[in-house]
Amino acid sequence: MVTALIMAGGKGTRMKLDVEKPLVEVNGKPLVQYVVDALKNTDKISNILVATSKNTPRTESFLKEQGMDTIETPGDGYVQDLGFIISNFELDDILLTITADLPLVNSDIISHVLEEYEKSDKPAMSVLVPIHVFEEYGIKPTMRFENLIPSGLNVLRSINKAQDEKVLIIERIELALNINTYEDIKLLKNLLGDQDE
Repeated sequence: MVTALIMAGGKGTRMKLDVEKPLVEVNGKPLVQYVVDALKNTDKISNILVATSKNTPRTESFLKEQGMDTIETPGDGYVQDLGFIISNFELDDILLTITADLPLVNSDIISHVLEEYEKSDKPAMSVLVPIHVFEEYGIKPTMRFENLIPSGLNVLRSINKAQDEKVLIIERIELALNINTYEDIKLLKNLLGDQDE
């Protein structure tokens, strides 16, 4: 059983928006909805939970109106909120964690990651994207490990301890473009074909 956990509790301070970042609309659809749809179309996902916080009350309301399950976290940051969830909720599953601002992700990529995880003998998997994908599209990564960038998509067991992990490298723009700036939104509109015009 795989539970998908969408991390949607961050402040999104870099964009200085009037709207919560998961609810930023591109082509009439909120960023978080792109991620929800990709997960719903993935056969290997048995359950979807969304981690919200005091920073994202409208996101929580929006998702609850759709019948989605949410978990409120302290909103102290990705790693802290994930630790809070694993410590406080009994999720006896494999957890696929994904950020709410990864709108190009699709069910094929998610299925591929889970298939690679199933083949691995490690309890966790970190999905990284080579820097050249970011450079090709002019994206500024927020974190870097040598020439690899975390994608915002990971798999782990729902146990509250450090886990040995396999590193999976995927050279795809769908995992490189997480939305942090207005330039990222422009690129996303370009790649989707802006339907607002």
